[in-house]
Amino acid sequence: RAGTIQPLAYAHGLGHAAMRAGARIFTNSPVTSAGRDGDAWVLKTPGGQIRAIRVIMAGNDYVTPIRGTNWNAHLDRLTILPYFQFATKPLSANILATILPEEHGTWDTGMVMTSFRRDKAGRLIFGSIGSLDAMAAGTHRAFAVRSLKALFPALGDIEFDYWWDGRIGMTTNNLPSFHHPDDNVWSITGYNGRGISPGTVFGRALAGVALGETDAMALPETPIAPDPFRSVKSIFYHVGSQAKHLIDRR
Repeated sequence: RAGTIQPLAYAHGLGHAAMRAGARIFTNSPVTSAGRDGDAWVLKTPGGQIRAIRVIMAGNDYVTPIRGTNWNAHLDRLTILPYFQFATKPLSANILATILPEEHGTWDTGMVMTSFRRDKAGRLIFGSIGSLDAMAAGTHRAFAVRSLKALFPALGDIEFDYWWDGRIGMTTNNLPSFHHPDDNVWSITGYNGRGISPGTVFGRALAGVALGETDAMALPETPIAPDPFRSVKSIFYHVGSQAKHLIDRR
């Protein structure tokens, strides 16, 4: 809960497990086009192509256009919610003893929510809605400093070791969507910020469907109907979070 798992380490663990089971993983090879060739799909990348009887689209909102298909149509349903995090330098033992001593992950319920947690190295990680682009990074960094000083005055001067941002795919009902956009092509999208555990569970279930081991999914199939307000909502989160963080906790 609240991001207390290390997602990159978890992804590496899943990748190693997949390779031990015989999977081959190709990075930096985006699919640019796809088309039918008999009973198979031919998927082309900048460096080559593969033939696949079955295809699972697992990129959520991190996908690029694929010529010759409508596989990316699910993007028209998703509102993009940006989220950033700042990690302090590792804290001393006496300070750590006073900050989340049981290592809970914490978040609030505001529309522009915030979160904070510790990592294994003893850093305090603070996050909130917003992207760290050139226009907004300074505003969000200053807000993170003010918030941490207000929450934990014992921290003193705050220095950050790392910072990053990402994208959350939001659906109108805040639930993931299961799609079957083409023959032997499936996807699950819109995890609404809770993709790690459900993604693993649904991935296992979807593998069973793709392999013909089961006909049932834990989710009903969702028609791909565009959300006409998705762009407006995405802009609202991006601009609104920056405006709120500019004035909040001053």
